[in-house]
Amino acid sequence: MKAYIDGIGIFAPDMSHWQEASDVLLEKVSFNAQSKLAPFISTLLPASEKRRASKTVKLALEISQQAVEQAQVDPTTVAIVFASSTGDTEVLTDICETLTTEERLVSPTKFHNSVHNAPAGYWSIAVKSHQPANSIANHQSTVTTGLLEAVAQVTTDSQTVLLSLYDIPFPEPLKQVEDIIAPFGASLIFQPQQTMHSIAQISLQWDDAVHPESTLKNKELEALRQSVPAAKILPLLYLLANQSSGHIALPTNDGTLKVDVTYLQRVSS
Repeated sequence: MKAYIDGIGIFAPDMSHWQEASDVLLEKVSFNAQSKLAPFISTLLPASEKRRASKTVKLALEISQQAVEQAQVDPTTVAIVFASSTGDTEVLTDICETLTTEERLVSPTKFHNSVHNAPAGYWSIAVKSHQPANSIANHQSTVTTGLLEAVAQVTTDSQTVLLSLYDIPFPEPLKQVEDIIAPFGASLIFQPQQTMHSIAQISLQWDDAVHPESTLKNKELEALRQSVPAAKILPLLYLLANQSSGHIALPTNDGTLKVDVTYLQRVSS
């Protein structure tokens, strides 16, 4: 399966947009997972909805808007695949704590934001889209599953697809079970045909054998990649930041997704 990457969004500590991320990935500036997260600047939600939206929703919309704007596509024409390994962990923790109280009164807003497709719903409403919207999770293989789903849609439906990958840390005590060290989100716009905005061509091939996964040389970024399931997209983003072609491997328990990247042009921020 093949598709073209036309836009990139990213949001994480020290990486609030693609140019910052490129500098970090190329080690022009240092990265610290504990750096304070920059403010979300997405303009999609009105003030009333921003107050109700959770961090996960704001993260998903931030990266999605960045990718759509870089690709210069109409968001109402774009199918979406939103992928998160664990969803909104802050809302989940809050609801679990509430259920241990005597009253057990769960906030309707918290319950509304707890469902896995809440970010996709916010996006569809915000941009007034009637396009297909899928929300998926596959724990450590979420990036693999997201890429397969998005590129499969591009291939079969000949439609522009937005893939958004995002995770945020668990608060205590669930953080002890899975220690996601920092919020991380990245998004890609895939096109069925090359356009004037195309950055790279991507080709996916499944191998039934389990191969070693692609890693990063920078130890801080590698720690992020290992800790945050959504950050397993970083080796692909490194190739794009380095303006180079190459191959990455995303193994699962059942095999390996081989990703071939052919770089086409310099990415504009």
